[in-house]
Amino acid sequence: MKHIRIHLTTAKTSAKTKVSVPLGVTYWTKLWDNYTLDFASVEIHCWKEETQYVEELATMAAHIKQQGLITSFTITLDDTNRAYLRGQSFDPEGGLKWFTLFFYKKDIQMLEISQYGSEIVLYGVDPREAEEFQKLFPNTANAEYFKEHPM
Repeated sequence: MKHIRIHLTTAKTSAKTKVSVPLGVTYWTKLWDNYTLDFASVEIHCWKEETQYVEELATMAAHIKQQGLITSFTITLDDTNRAYLRGQSFDPEGGLKWFTLFFYKKDIQMLEISQYGSEIVLYGVDPREAEEFQKLFPNTANAEYFKEHPM
């Protein structure tokens, strides 16, 4: 599947569980406002030891699954959950609270945000759409466009 992968510049963090966080997250609200409106759900992965964030997501999750060291939450993107995730996603270190987010349109994964917000992949885009998507991110971001999904 055609897709674009964005790698943001990161900085080391003092947090015990995170190695690095993106230097800037100015893309976040535009990403939510322009690219997630058609998505039905999001699957969020947290490390088990991030208990504060695990407890926070548990209150809104439709489904919770333990996967080794990760807790996975499936959250329906209704107006309330969408507003919360859009506005309350960052920790004091400047990165996302959660390790990975997978956004779904029906049952097809369309967007992946990983490494606490420092890597973003948008699936199913042509080169023109990928170019527009890339404009959300700082000039220091590294972007790669793929005509096929590497397996």
